[in-house]
Amino acid sequence: MPVATFTEEKPGWHGYVEWEGYPQKKTKASKILNSKEFCHPPEFQLVPLPKTNPILIGERWKQYHHALDLDEIVHYSWDTVQKEKPDLIHLLDFPYNGETRRDQLLANKLTDNRYHFVRNHGGVPNIEEDAYELEIGGLVNKSVKISLADLKDPTKFPQEELTVTLQCSGTRRVEQILQYPGDGDELINAPWGEGAMKNNVFNYAVSVPWRKVRHSEEVLLAWEMNGQPLPKIHGAPLRVVVTGYIGARSTKWVYKINALSEPSMGPVQQQEYLYYTSQARWADGPPFPLGLYYQIGKQNTKFSNGFSIQQMPVSWVAHALFVLPLNSWACWLHNRSAIITPEDKQVVIHDGKVTLRGWAIKIYSVNKSRAATAERLRELEKRGIPFEPLTRPLEFGLETTEEYSAMMAKHPREPLN
Repeated sequence: MPVATFTEEKPGWHGYVEWEGYPQKKTKASKILNSKEFCHPPEFQLVPLPKTNPILIGERWKQYHHALDLDEIVHYSWDTVQKEKPDLIHLLDFPYNGETRRDQLLANKLTDNRYHFVRNHGGVPNIEEDAYELEIGGLVNKSVKISLADLKDPTKFPQEELTVTLQCSGTRRVEQILQYPGDGDELINAPWGEGAMKNNVFNYAVSVPWRKVRHSEEVLLAWEMNGQPLPKIHGAPLRVVVTGYIGARSTKWVYKINALSEPSMGPVQQQEYLYYTSQARWADGPPFPLGLYYQIGKQNTKFSNGFSIQQMPVSWVAHALFVLPLNSWACWLHNRSAIITPEDKQVVIHDGKVTLRGWAIKIYSVNKSRAATAERLRELEKRGIPFEPLTRPLEFGLETTEEYSAMMAKHPREPLN
């Protein structure tokens, strides 16, 4: 068993820590984090956002890194933002969330690399290209490691240019914070999902179904973006591009691809990027049945009654041209369309008619007559945890891994093929 340490294991890989392959180190990090007190999430969802740039400061995430003596990751990440994305709306400084300004978005059919939005779940590593290797493992006949030079060799892997659209729930996050309760510096719309991840460390792991992978040119590996070397903040030296799926599946800085028999159990796949349908009941009433819907949220949700967001319709997006090898291995939902222009409070000179579209007024309904809601409220009362503020993450897991696995086996979310 490797010695538990937070040093960098891979030569030439700076700002990257492998957790999953070193359980002793993972346990040590968890003990350190559990011995500390960290600040609560900011309450910017229900009050005006600061008129600053960066708008939000990732204080908790910086505290996590400081506790593990990983401050250099924070510093290098922000330095990379300043070099590669100086003109974006810096919504969150760390982990970095940068939004494209409207004039930048409309400047060209292909979004310039400088203006393409960024959504990160952690720091930006500095990986030397010559030291890079991609591991292929899992349910394969033979595990292999492939250098970046080999991937770029057209005699070994066919090359292709492909124009794709990327979209993430991190885009237009300013509007999300203003419209939907959530943890302002990270887990918008689902803060209650953080409990099981609290004070633990993970490497980013997601999956897509085999039926998606096997379609030619739909899951690819990229080292260029718009005819230029892939920027560090976009995943250099190599990233995955999963066309037509949410950006969270297009993993940056990819270093390992495993063939799996079932969806990844990584927290980002299992506990984030889920959507919950409004469950319906029908009550008789003249002259027609009345549809009564109740809300899924902090008061009753579990990971296993959510659906993993995969496909995503095109709306407010950014386009880019990637260079990739073909046949590479890879193993809230609301209408996100929006009027880009005219903008709010813009003066519009028109010929007599302007079409206005806006948001509906909302309340957050918690119906304690529902069994799951009542159970969650009893659990909170037992633990002495107030339900409000709505935006504060729960400090306990929504269900155990065994409970989750049993529900997934009983009600599979993904077909086998």
